[in-house]
Amino acid sequence: MHPFSKSLLAGLALFAAIAPAHAQADYPKQPIKLVVGFAPGGGTDILARMISVPLAQRLGQPVTVDNKPGASGTIANMAVKNAPTDGYTLLIGASGAMTINPAVQADLPYHPINDYEPITVLGTYPIVFSTKPDLPVTNTRELIAKAKAVPGGLNSGGAGVLFQLTGELLNQQAGMTTTYVAYRGTAPAVTAILGGEIDMLIADIAPTLPLIESKRIRPIAITSAKRSKNLPDVPTLAESGLPGFDVDVFVGLFARKGTPKPIVDRLQREIAAIVASEDIQQKMEKMGISPSGITPQQTAALVQRDLAKYTEAARRGNIKVD
Repeated sequence: MHPFSKSLLAGLALFAAIAPAHAQADYPKQPIKLVVGFAPGGGTDILARMISVPLAQRLGQPVTVDNKPGASGTIANMAVKNAPTDGYTLLIGASGAMTINPAVQADLPYHPINDYEPITVLGTYPIVFSTKPDLPVTNTRELIAKAKAVPGGLNSGGAGVLFQLTGELLNQQAGMTTTYVAYRGTAPAVTAILGGEIDMLIADIAPTLPLIESKRIRPIAITSAKRSKNLPDVPTLAESGLPGFDVDVFVGLFARKGTPKPIVDRLQREIAAIVASEDIQQKMEKMGISPSGITPQQTAALVQRDLAKYTEAARRGNIKVD
């Protein structure tokens, strides 16, 4: 081969190696979208918008929230799955879309591990088991005993499969039975327990707080490993006779699979710094959310652990969504 041709090929190879690294070093050079699988105004949307402002300031580029509600988060997940691997279209992925849907839907068009790069977790929050005030139970042991004593068990209710699977995990570990009623939202589930239609409400912490404070429902336990700052007097299920019970809902940040590691690592560092700030921590804690900011490796392990846990619970409880 002619020496000039060898030099040209070597130069092209060097350019090919340098160009992607240079692009990653210059990241970001354009606005970033945070895709949210819920309508504006919900908790996940509020958290995404809360994070977007300081993230834009730290990155020096606009960060916008792109709401793509529908199909239990599938529309948003597919938008990021099909986006370029350049780190400009990111997914605000919560437990429902990343670990619940794959556990109960066989024909899901995305895979939470194979199709996405985990970046970090913005925050986590527990689920609360509460009963109607006139149910004669005040703690987990009494709840389990009551469920076992009632023919057919107690009636529980919540807004979707996440809460159904959490209830199923309780059933399986406690050896009790409940009949779950699925509602189209938290509001109708709250109406149901206030009207005495169900014995127990399974819901996230934010909508239950005002009901607990007004004594309209009775909190029995929360699902996280540690007590919540918002409900310091409410014990965890783990300390109530169910060792190892640990269910936290997470809100994470993900990119399309193949997004370069330097971009993923940069985003994780920025989010970790943001959620560690006093201002953001106070705002998140008012929502009942514990700030996180864990590494991509820790996020991947969390998704894998929760996916395995929910998949096994769904299998044992024969819970499926067509």
